[in-house]
Amino acid sequence: MDGSRKPLAKVESRRRMRLSGLTVVYRGTPDLDDWVAYIASGTQSRKMILADHTSERKVKKLVAHCQTLSRKEVEKLAKG
Repeated sequence: MDGSRKPLAKVESRRRMRLSGLTVVYRGTPDLDDWVAYIASGTQSRKMILADHTSERKVKKLVAHCQTLSRKEVEKLAKG
């Protein structure tokens, strides 16, 4: 393997949901399907995952959709 190759850049962002007041964090690598979105809560041991191992487009669409949902609806949408 070529040692001069640059590592892939990771992108991370946070969005505060208007209606629910929750903060959604999403991160991943551009052009790869390794994106994850989760609700940032007080404890790091239990994250409520909204999406994982998906594309950047799907994660950003999900975050935009969560802007109009209530807190209960966003938590119901989460997997964990």
